[in-house]
Amino acid sequence: MKRSKKKMTTLAFTLGTCVFVSTAFADVLLGSGYDRLKESAKITAEQMEKGMNNYTFEMLFTLKDNDRTLLQATTHQKMDTTRDVTESSTVTQYASGHSTSRYNYTDKKQNIWKYGPENKYYVTDYPEDYERGTLTNPFNEPGAAEVEKIIDAVVGNLKDYVQAEESPNGGKVYSGSLSETQVPAVVNAVSSFGIKQMIRDQNRMDENHLQMEEIESDIYVKKVTGTAIENQAGILEHVTGDVILSGKDKNGVQHDLTLSVVFNLSDIGKTKITKPNLNGADVEKISHFGGLTSSYVGTYKNNIVIEKNGEFLKIGERTLEITSVEDGVIKGNYTETVKPGFEAEYPDVYNFSFEYKQKDYDSKFTYTNPKGEQEQGRINPSNPGKIYLDLQIEMIGKNSWRSNSRPNFDQEFDRVFEE
Repeated sequence: MKRSKKKMTTLAFTLGTCVFVSTAFADVLLGSGYDRLKESAKITAEQMEKGMNNYTFEMLFTLKDNDRTLLQATTHQKMDTTRDVTESSTVTQYASGHSTSRYNYTDKKQNIWKYGPENKYYVTDYPEDYERGTLTNPFNEPGAAEVEKIIDAVVGNLKDYVQAEESPNGGKVYSGSLSETQVPAVVNAVSSFGIKQMIRDQNRMDENHLQMEEIESDIYVKKVTGTAIENQAGILEHVTGDVILSGKDKNGVQHDLTLSVVFNLSDIGKTKITKPNLNGADVEKISHFGGLTSSYVGTYKNNIVIEKNGEFLKIGERTLEITSVEDGVIKGNYTETVKPGFEAEYPDVYNFSFEYKQKDYDSKFTYTNPKGEQEQGRINPSNPGKIYLDLQIEMIGKNSWRSNSRPNFDQEFDRVFEE
């Protein structure tokens, strides 16, 4: 099976974060050197896509609430564009003390990855006609030019706040800052909405590892600072940025949320990538389209939660059971149970069995809904011990579909482990 590179741009988000998005912040930060900095970002993106033979970049994200660190995520990635080989490792640490890590190696024939310190590797072998994703230039993506125009319009007179200096190595150093009185009202409005949504989403998704208070009122951008170092070839080798948002929680307590981002590009033309030695390691083969394997046999659950009278209430439970995975055939059951008295809040309870054969990464199954109608569903692996379930899938083209999930439906299910 062949997939287009556009659909499989596995590294584009990284480049988009470290170059395009950081440039958007830098646009607001830096001002008079705005056009030169933007041009440098475009040159960097172009070279990372196809100009440099190999290089290494690092990303560090830190989120603090006042002086307490809520999250710190570090990514170290090596790229060899001539051989189409990548190697990366990511470590994330939370305020709760919980941490996660992942290692990944990819070449034209294989993808090898593992989680945490365990000596178990997951390996995917690619077929001959498989086109895997490569790093793409976000400035060449559809809609990029329009986004750039919007940023230019929003930045406006803030371009005047830049300091751009020549560096001893022939490049440039950009730096600047904005205080709360210099931040446009539209930026504060968007930031207020965005930070509320981000906190709610994170608290729901990370099992409270983030331990972040919900900021509900008086949210504004307190300060923004940033620096960017460009080498003599016009490539950004180092970018830092700090954004401080201030607001109050439901008890009126003031919080200063500080997001810090650091990007380093190094070892251009000197980066070497070595394939991991799997001799003696525990290896599990995974289909190239990311389907389920026998390790996914088990029971998965999540809560049915509604919001009522300003509170979140658990009114029931969903259970997804994978009973068998043999020769690509998946068998299982799905049930929903609702507590007495809450039937009106969650009508049409689903209960069905399913069986289907995985053919590709987008395999679907057919089931019967409570009204006796045939519908389609889709199951995909998520993080370790988690599964995504899409129901009520509607085909809108030969290769396109959408999921018309019911209100309060949660797609992610957690594995039930016996203690």
